[in-house]
Amino acid sequence: MLALPALCLALLLATASPPAQAGGDGCSHDSFVVDRQPVTVQICGPSEAAIRGSGVALIESVESRGTSFSRTVTLDVLAGSEYSRTIDDLPLGRIGIEKSLHLTIRYKAGSVRLEHALLVPGAIALK
Repeated sequence: MLALPALCLALLLATASPPAQAGGDGCSHDSFVVDRQPVTVQICGPSEAAIRGSGVALIESVESRGTSFSRTVTLDVLAGSEYSRTIDDLPLGRIGIEKSLHLTIRYKAGSVRLEHALLVPGAIALK
């Protein structure tokens, strides 16, 4: 009978906890198939709060079939808003795909989320 109260407590704690970030590190982790090729995109930003009105460096990392690259995109933090967003075009030529991802990225200190991804040309919605 002791197992039932322990199970109830475990369920209560699991439902009361806030959801974990993807990967547990505050980075955005997304995977897509582009031209029958798996593509993984990770976007990370600083964990500390940025000064409102300043730029924040986000690191985009892309990997596909053992080939990878990273680059930095700057996001301007908007005064008075909980989240800041940026639009970025990410060329995939360095991993052998002659297309780009058109990305909408949301940032809050300690949390980056890829909100939308559109494959261009062709305007194919991936997320």
